Amino acid sequence: MREFERVMQAALESLARGERVALATVVSVRGSAPRHAGARMLVWEDGRNLGTVGGATLELRVIEHAREALAQRRSRLERYVFSTQDDPESVGLCGGAVEVFIEVLEPEATLYILGAGHVARPLARMADLLGMQLMVIDDRAEYAQPNYFPAAARVERVEYDEATGNLAPLPVPGYGVVYAVVATWGWDEPALDQILRWEPPPAYIGLVASKTKARVIRERLLERRLPQEAVATIRAPVGLDLGAETPEEIALAILAEVLMLRKGASGAPLHDHGENGGGPE
Repeated sequence: MREFERVMQAALESLARGERVALATVVSVRGSAPRHAGARMLVWEDGRNLGTVGGATLELRVIEHAREALAQRRSRLERYVFSTQDDPESVGLCGGAVEVFIEVLEPEATLYILGAGHVARPLARMADLLGMQLMVIDDRAEYAQPNYFPAAARVERVEYDEATGNLAPLPVPGYGVVYAVVATWGWDEPALDQILRWEPPPAYIGLVASKTKARVIRERLLERRLPQEAVATIRAPVGLDLGAETPEEIALAILAEVLMLRKGASGAPLHDHGENGGGPE
């Protein structure tokens, strides 16, 4: 298998596991340099790498910058100079220079909506605009209808016995990073009991509930012998504080929180970051 194929296959496999990776590509070469344009190297958050962009000091510097890009979740273009002079920034003695584009690759995001009611519909529409995959689950046949969620990859009905509180096994998304939003009518607790036991767990678990209801559900989940640290990951009440009241406003607040976490952002107003803070110039 060629180097390009090995690098790209490893990238796809990592993304399928929900791992963020950086793809470093030599995009231009001036003068003498160890690799030609198009050479690639894959870098993981822990510093592991596959492929090569030139070895030695250059490669160590690229790995360092790739890990920084992964931590910041932001792609970047870096220029590296091979100087024969006594230059601390030099990465070698070839006398040339290379530009390397470090692209942060994010795993595909799936919004897993439990409960196909009033909040779920605007939530699904907005998530589709953000390019997220959609799964919608409900126990009511009249609500779990694909025509209500045309952008969803899967709309499924799950059996729930209200008398016994038994919930059939939930379908588990098999790819990428999962953001779960629980907005059910009566089966929040058994649904959360299942989700919190997934391996790996969702990157985000939001519960549409009041503070009082959320506290009661957390207490009951602890009684089910779920680890306290797992129960503590539930975000409830869900979403950013936007003063949301309508289903559409609640959906916006939820996705704002999901996007904030996905991008590693603060959620603070951009004008609080200073003159050029955070946004497009």
